[in-house]
Amino acid sequence: MKADSPRVRSLRARLFVLLVVPLVFIALASSVVRYWSAQDMSKDLYDDTLKVVAHAVAREVVLTKGDLVADALLDSLVGALGDPIFYQVRAADGRFVTGHSDAPIPSANLDVPGGTPVFFDSYYDDRPVRVVILREFIADIDFDGWTTVQVWQTVTQRQALSLWLGAQSVFNLLLIVGSAAILFWFGINWGLTPLTDLRSAVGLRSASDLRPIRRPVPHEVAPLVETINGLFARLREELDRRNVFIGNAAHQLRNPVAAIQAQAEAALTASSDSGRSARLEDLAQAARQLSRMSHQLLNFDIANESRGDDLQPPSDLTGLVADVARRHVPRALQVHVDIELEPANIPLPVAGNRVMLEEAVDNLIDNGLKYGCAAGGRLSLVVERRGNMAALTVSDDGPGIPPAATEQVFDRFVRLSEDSDGGCGLGLSIVRAIAQRAGGDVGIIPVEKGCTVRLELPIAHLESSGQKPGIGSIAAE
Repeated sequence: MKADSPRVRSLRARLFVLLVVPLVFIALASSVVRYWSAQDMSKDLYDDTLKVVAHAVAREVVLTKGDLVADALLDSLVGALGDPIFYQVRAADGRFVTGHSDAPIPSANLDVPGGTPVFFDSYYDDRPVRVVILREFIADIDFDGWTTVQVWQTVTQRQALSLWLGAQSVFNLLLIVGSAAILFWFGINWGLTPLTDLRSAVGLRSASDLRPIRRPVPHEVAPLVETINGLFARLREELDRRNVFIGNAAHQLRNPVAAIQAQAEAALTASSDSGRSARLEDLAQAARQLSRMSHQLLNFDIANESRGDDLQPPSDLTGLVADVARRHVPRALQVHVDIELEPANIPLPVAGNRVMLEEAVDNLIDNGLKYGCAAGGRLSLVVERRGNMAALTVSDDGPGIPPAATEQVFDRFVRLSEDSDGGCGLGLSIVRAIAQRAGGDVGIIPVEKGCTVRLELPIAHLESSGQKPGIGSIAAE
């Protein structure tokens, strides 16, 4: 069972996520920083207030000669700060003067210089408190020296203030992020309007409408449109080529099919066994011609499609030519033609589909035997290296090809002779298609006598060494 293809997020969603997600992370980071800032601000605010309270307590104690701070003053301070306030006053000699005797004890290494308030965190009645210690020099008969005032307060309200400031910051940032997300969404939709219009325009086209897209698009999308137009152009060329090929193929197949039908009807109406046998022989010949033409048409299509060429290992051109030439030995012996192979002195690996390369060599040898070699003739096959190419040169001693037709013979369905030889004019076209698909080419070499065709293919890689096979005759007269 075929697995479902992974779902690809739309471009609109991609842009929205790329814009909003970083903004959300920035908002979260800003909220954390804002909360820390709120804590510092709350701490500074309450510490400053606590310091003022310590001075007020010191002044009140001095004025009252060591009595407790008035309840009205404490109530007003608690009302202003929100948390309970506790205090303790000790004289210069360490004597307890007034306040709460169980004050939080500072750490032993805490330095409290005179005239400078010192803050520290501690616990009082199992509750976290903030403590300030203040030493003031008081010239009074009851104190006479550095009097120590210690004031502490629970931290509930300052924590609440930090949370409130942080929550307010988070709310403001969420409001900004939400508003930005809405604006981003509408902005992205508006920005993608040209792509939406382009999609609609292409979707409304018929399957046969391969005209270039002329719709104006943003310059970022222009390369995509140019690529699509290039694809349309290639598809149009391919469809035109296929239509022409199908038309030519239908025309070429019409005659063999009509001949088979005529011969079959003639065989049915033959008045004698000899006449019927002759018609059946003609019918078999027409069927062979149709089979050959169908085979050539299929090979031509495969040569132009390049099916699986990249998956084939390189083949040595000399061995490939030798294998194909051996198949033609019985035929060459029948017509008394001598096929000679001159191999290359080193291996010449060529890349490509080996079956199609053999088909190209087969067509060259078949053409040479069919059109270039009379009885007692000679067909020469030379494999050699020419620069970076491996070359096969096929030479015969026949009538040759007129100079004006050296390119025409590579066109489809072109035949220089109208003799009933079973050919369909596709052999050399197939050779050129296979050669060009492999990165090479084929052409007619001008010579004084006969015809010389050279097939060149790029060398895949070279071996460091190799033995030169001896020159010999594959088929003798």
